Amino acid sequence: MAPPQSQHNLAVPAHEVEQKPSGHHSTPTDSKGSNPSFSQLALSKSFSHLNVTGEPPKTDFPMAEQMFPSLGVIFQHAADQGLNLGIGDWNAALLRADRSSRNGYRDLEVLRWIRRVLDQLVAAGFDELAPATEVLANASRDDTNRDRAISQTYLPSILKQLHNDDVAEICISVIYNICNDYGSLPDAEVVNRLLIDDLSPCANRSIETVLQLIRNPKLEDDDLLVVINVTKAFVQHERFQRYLVSQGSVTTLLACLLRSYSSILSENPSLSITHLRVQSRDPEEEHQISLVRTALIQILSDLSAAPVFSETYSVNSSLVNTLVQWLSSSQDEIQHCACLMLGNVARSDEICRTMVTRYQVHDNLVGILRTSSERQVIYAALGFMKNLALPSENKSLIGAPSTIGEVSRFWATGTDPQIQHASVSLLRQLLNGCLATVQWLLASLSPDQDSPASEKTYLSLVLLLFGRTDDISTKVEIGRMIATICRCISTSSQGVPENAIRAMLGRLYSVHGDIARPLAMMVSQSRFPIIRSEGWFALALMARSRDGSAAVSEVLQQVEVFGALVSTITGQHINGNGGEARNIQMGEADNNRPDSGSSSSETRSEQAMEMQARDRENALVLVNELLKNRVRINSIFVGILLRFTSL
Repeated sequence: MAPPQSQHNLAVPAHEVEQKPSGHHSTPTDSKGSNPSFSQLALSKSFSHLNVTGEPPKTDFPMAEQMFPSLGVIFQHAADQGLNLGIGDWNAALLRADRSSRNGYRDLEVLRWIRRVLDQLVAAGFDELAPATEVLANASRDDTNRDRAISQTYLPSILKQLHNDDVAEICISVIYNICNDYGSLPDAEVVNRLLIDDLSPCANRSIETVLQLIRNPKLEDDDLLVVINVTKAFVQHERFQRYLVSQGSVTTLLACLLRSYSSILSENPSLSITHLRVQSRDPEEEHQISLVRTALIQILSDLSAAPVFSETYSVNSSLVNTLVQWLSSSQDEIQHCACLMLGNVARSDEICRTMVTRYQVHDNLVGILRTSSERQVIYAALGFMKNLALPSENKSLIGAPSTIGEVSRFWATGTDPQIQHASVSLLRQLLNGCLATVQWLLASLSPDQDSPASEKTYLSLVLLLFGRTDDISTKVEIGRMIATICRCISTSSQGVPENAIRAMLGRLYSVHGDIARPLAMMVSQSRFPIIRSEGWFALALMARSRDGSAAVSEVLQQVEVFGALVSTITGQHINGNGGEARNIQMGEADNNRPDSGSSSSETRSEQAMEMQARDRENALVLVNELLKNRVRINSIFVGILLRFTSL
């Protein structure tokens, strides 16, 4: 809550990731901890003692004590059936290996013999392999045993069992245990490549086995969680994404999500939420099933972000239509899933226009913003709306007063900073090139002239948020929003009469005395040169009107802003009293980082010099506009300008 990036793909910063929201990145088990057994993996057998949790083994886990005695039972059955085990006293060999293991040593000779015997049993069609695979499943949770499986090439023998109906399900759990959390080990990439290569002949079989289990409505919640986590590991690879989407397995996963709310649903339920009846559960069961839903949503988000998804399902498909209906669900997880998947689908202007004009999904999203209290759902809805707002035709439809009103509630005290940032970012996108949205933003909060709210606007609330929040990214986003407003009003060619533009500018500055503060922050910081350049451009636009010049003059009284202006124009740092400190060479300020190579260093230097030249030009325009509007300028500043520049 990450999908491939594109102009319209759902955007989930790293620090916002839940996931992505969506979404866009995670270990198959929940960090809060669940410990599911694999109690009913095969429909005809019970494996309640099989441990496939995906967690490191407990320190008291009797791995060796179980392994060799269990193998002894299996081999005894094979010997009773007349199979030659290839060694005289095989029981003594197992006892020797058992003693070595207890003392912390590995008897490689015996282990190699065990592998040969297991291969022989497979070749002979021995029908009691399930206990052997159970032993493997439990042992495969141990990092040492994982190393053995990889380094001694035991893995192909395990993978061959995917073709054995009696043990295929358990083999999947073995593969999952070997892969899970192996990324912390040095050979993670080798293991990953080995698994994908070795799975190639068995891939369809393994995935179909997993999907068959997912379709089974009688599978217990803890077993379902393990199967879903196996699927989540699969979908990290493109070849499995393509298979799942092309075979129509997306509907299987969506149906599983719906089935998690009610066991009354049939094995192949409709994806409609019209008659969904939520089944009550005890707290422990609800926690377990919530982990299943979270994993399912992550899988579906990843699949919808894959290129094959948009190739398979068009915006006019029945699946997309179903997801649109899911937006009106009363269940948070269903809404969350729909927002993430549809947000990933909305990756072109044409698709975004269709979603707004045909499906009116923005109305559903406004409803979610109005009623939902779930952070992940709200964040996903805001991100989806931001994608929809990219086409110019959609801006005025989405950015209506009702939308701005619902978004503004997230600017109150106590709201999650990431939600505040996302809401301001959405508003900036809606304002970009759309005067109608600018007008709504500048409208009074109350038509009652006697109400104090009549003297405030939604922009007033944004500026209050700027002064209240400590989140730098939100402050920067507010500054960029102000810059967008200035650019939209000053460069508008939408047939708006000149007197209307003047009235809009007058209201912008008369009601919002601190309108230039966010821009002052942008130009006085040095961490983000692009943001600083955007700030200088916006201040220059603001200074073109008399009221705007007054607002700019107000922030120039701040030492850091005044110093930034002097430095930008003259290349001179000044101290708090206006004295010079030292020269700044062109390109130096934004190029004081270690060189990673002469070519890239030269490129960065050239780009920095071009940016500083543009900043200097915009700063000079700003000063000229201030002088034309007869705004009083610090006399020290004028002296410095006369010394280093000719206006």
